[in-house]
Amino acid sequence: MRLFICLTLLSLFQIGCGNKNASKPTGNPVVLAVNYSKGDSKIFQAKMDLEMEMKLAGQAVPVESNSIFNYTMKVDDETNEGDYLMSFKYDRIQSRSGGMVEMKYDSDKPETASSLLGMQLSPLVKPEFSMKISKNGNTSITGGLDGLPDALKMQVEETMKSLSSASGYPDGAVDNGDSWEDTLTTQQGGVTVSVDTTYTLLDMSDGVATIEVKGEMKGAMKGKVEGQTKIDIATGWLIEASSITEAESSDDAAGVSMKVEMNMTAKDA
Repeated sequence: MRLFICLTLLSLFQIGCGNKNASKPTGNPVVLAVNYSKGDSKIFQAKMDLEMEMKLAGQAVPVESNSIFNYTMKVDDETNEGDYLMSFKYDRIQSRSGGMVEMKYDSDKPETASSLLGMQLSPLVKPEFSMKISKNGNTSITGGLDGLPDALKMQVEETMKSLSSASGYPDGAVDNGDSWEDTLTTQQGGVTVSVDTTYTLLDMSDGVATIEVKGEMKGAMKGKVEGQTKIDIATGWLIEASSITEAESSDDAAGVSMKVEMNMTAKDA
C-alpha cells in the first residue's frame, strides 16, 4: 500500500505542453486547486491488487494480496490563511495475503484481529486523524497519530497526502494538452525511491478534469507507473483514480519484482 501511495502523490510545479491523446485546447485554461467547503464529507474506497515475487534462499517465492480500504474525509473548518482543517477516519479495512501462508483480515470481523494482518492493520481503524490541506494540496498532519507504530504513522501520512494531492495541482492555469512534471522522493527504512512523473490534462469537459499520469522510478526500485485521475474542477475533490505500477529492485541480489494495480473512487458521505 505505502509504495503505491508514494507513487501517486501529485503536488506539481512545472508546466509544459502537448499530448496526442488530449482533447483540443479550449482557449480557456483553468486553475486546478483545493476549493473545499466547511462541512463537505467524502467516502473513499481504494482497491489494491499486488503481485510480487522475491528471492529467499535462492528460490523465487510468489506473493499476492488483495486489499480494500474504506475511509471518510470531512472538512471541519477553513483558516484565515485559506487552509482547510480536515478529519480522516478508516471505516473498514479488508485484506488478504497469499503465498507460503495465507492470511486474512476484515475490520468488521473482530475474530480476524489476532491474525498477523490484523495485528498490523487493526490499529488504523480506531483513531480519527486530523490534517491541514492548503489550496495547492500541501498536507500536514495535526493529530491522531499518538500510539501508532512508526510504520503505521508513515502509512497514514502517505494515505492522507495521496487523498489530498491525488488530483495533481499544477502551479498555474492549464488547458487540454498541457503537462506538468514533478519528482517525488521517499525514504523508508533506509530505502530511497524517486519517481519522475509527468501529468497531462487530457480533457476538462462537464466540469471534470481528466489527468494522465506517467512516471519513471529510480533508486532502490526501478520501474514505471501509468494511470489516470479525474477530479471535480470547481472543488478539487477526487472523483476516481486508477494506476498500474510495475517495479523491480535495482539490486539484482535483492530479487524483488512487483505489479500493483490500484483503483480509487469517491462519493458524498
